[in-house]
Parts: sequence; C-alpha cells; structure tokens
Amino acid sequence: MGLTSGAWTYGSVNGQLVMECDLDVDSAVSDGYTLKTPARTLDPTKPWKLMVNTAAADMDDATVLVDIWAGFADDFALSGDAGTVAATSGAEIASGVMDDVKATTLTTIVDPNYTGTMVQAASNVVGIVNAGTAPYYAINLDGDTMKDVDVHIVIVQDQ
Repeated sequence: MGLTSGAWTYGSVNGQLVMECDLDVDSAVSDGYTLKTPARTLDPTKPWKLMVNTAAADMDDATVLVDIWAGFADDFALSGDAGTVAATSGAEIASGVMDDVKATTLTTIVDPNYTGTMVQAASNVVGIVNAGTAPYYAINLDGDTMKDVDVHIVIVQDQ
C-alpha cells in the first residue's frame, strides 16, 4: 500500500477556518506527506495552528518529526521517500517542528510575524515557528520505518 494522502477538507467553525487531512501509511514507507493545501483557503499572512496525531501510541520504531514544506506554483507537490523527499515548485521551510507524532495531539503555531527561535512541539509543549508565507503548504512526517497507521492533520486559523 505505501502512502495514501487524503484530500484536504475545510470549512468554517465559530469564525475559524478548519482544514483537515488524513494520511494512511504503512511499513513500505519512511515518510508520509499531505497533498498541498487548497488554493486561496489559508491566509499565509496570519498565524495558524498545525495539529497532528495518530490513533496509535507509536507509529515508528524511531522518532517521527514533522516538517513544513511550501509551494510557490500550482504544480507544487511532494514526492519520494526517506532521504529522497523532494518538492516540485517548492521547498522544505521548517524542519522538525514537532518532535514525535503519537496518539497525543501535538500543536505548532505557524506565525509569519514571529521573530524568536523556533520552539519544537512536544508532549505538553506548544511549538512556534515562522515558516514565512507561501501560496501552498504541505506537511511531511519524517520517520524511519512507519507502522500501518492513520494520521490526522488539522490546520486552524482565525478568519
């Protein structure tokens, strides 16, 4: 099976944009990544929250970091696996923003106005990073050897 990236779904809840994407990964892959965020949904000039979790207590025999990639054209997409993950019309802009994806939801605030040092999200620690602005984003789970697991990714932004 490998990697299945579900389409982003989005809507408004109490005045906030809520975007959700599910990934299904198995032991055939080392990385799992989303499709690009839908055009003209996320306002990259305003802060947004990235939340990631899985139903499994452990999705890898090692640490699964979360990386943020940005795209600058409509054909932006991630491809590859492990050391070969690459972007068409984009680049990795924030590496290791979360320390290890598990059943407990990790949260990182992505703020284009933040000027401090990146804080990595961990259990009971909300992370923060300035990932710049871009028309599109994709989220990469940077692991070693994944287990068969579903991952839920949510982006929330004030409208």
